[in-house]
Amino acid sequence: MPKKYSLGTPSLMRGLDKGQECEVKFLTDPKPVETEHGSKFDIQVQLLSHPHESYSSLPKEGRRLTWRTNCHVVRVTVMDLFNNNTEDFQKDWYDCTWTISCKEDGNIWIDA
Repeated sequence: MPKKYSLGTPSLMRGLDKGQECEVKFLTDPKPVETEHGSKFDIQVQLLSHPHESYSSLPKEGRRLTWRTNCHVVRVTVMDLFNNNTEDFQKDWYDCTWTISCKEDGNIWIDA
């Protein structure tokens, strides 16, 4: 029988090393948060694949986690698209499966 309630805060997703990527479905808009390391954004994701060994046995439907980031693409590009009510982007944000990549220079890219 499915649970009627499941309350709590999803665990933080592990970061990616240079040259790594993971696949996610975005579940929420980016929300600003203050941390001991400064301002960041929290995004609830359904993690579908990740190279870290702790995710080697993800269930087929993935695992709900929080991606906490201050990467430029979220901080500037994604927030601009949300703040300007770009409808196609907002729909795709939730409908698409996204690849988050950490490039060799350490920059984060998201692709759908």
